[in-house]
Amino acid sequence: MTGSAAGKRTELEMDDGSQGNAMTEVALALAMGFFSLLVLTMVSMGAGEFSSDTKLTIVLTPSASQDSSQGATSLDPDNLLVIYYRGRFLDAGLEPLEPASIDATKRVILAFAPDIPVSEAMEARSRISAGDLLVSTLDADWQAALGRVGNAEGAAR
Repeated sequence: MTGSAAGKRTELEMDDGSQGNAMTEVALALAMGFFSLLVLTMVSMGAGEFSSDTKLTIVLTPSASQDSSQGATSLDPDNLLVIYYRGRFLDAGLEPLEPASIDATKRVILAFAPDIPVSEAMEARSRISAGDLLVSTLDADWQAALGRVGNAEGAAR
């Protein structure tokens, strides 16, 4: 074998090896793609399961601004304001109200103090069976009025 023949043979071996490597790379890439699809399918099929003992939660966050009039909801005649204060339901006139007597055809606005525990807010929400219910927090004016009513009731006892 001459030097040029040996050089050609080495050149052919290198070409043959790189073509085999390219096919291996393509096969490996396809296998990884199919494996990824398999894992994604398995995860998405399992994500729909819902156990009955899972608890629903709500998150109460303070408003972005301290100006209470900016996020205020106007109360039109079709709305019914229900205030939850110290374990009792009150109407807009701060008179006691039974949750069962609430007109479910109106839009009900359930309002409570911003510092109420979440569990108590969820329990109050569950006692009102209205189709259109908006949950809100009371502004400083309402809290002051409720404080006056609470103090007057405490003095009367």
